[in-house]
Amino acid sequence: MPNNVDAASHDYTQEARAAILTAVREQHDFGGWLAGVLSSAAAELGSSDSLIAGRPGSWEADLVRHLVKGTVGWDDDYLADYKEQLP
Repeated sequence: MPNNVDAASHDYTQEARAAILTAVREQHDFGGWLAGVLSSAAAELGSSDSLIAGRPGSWEADLVRHLVKGTVGWDDDYLADYKEQLP
């Protein structure tokens, strides 16, 4: 397991990996599915920026920012649309 994954996150990391593998195999539009799931999580947290608060300057955070803001709008204009909706 990569060094950036600590022991406490092991359980949910394994569950997330399994869910992603299932989605890759079953979703026709995996990218759209992933964008929707991340947007739904951001809506639950209150903003798309909350997803990247831990490392906002990293290249990974920048890619997540682009994916989610491309879905919900650059000012979170459509974030509320994802509050109780999962793709």
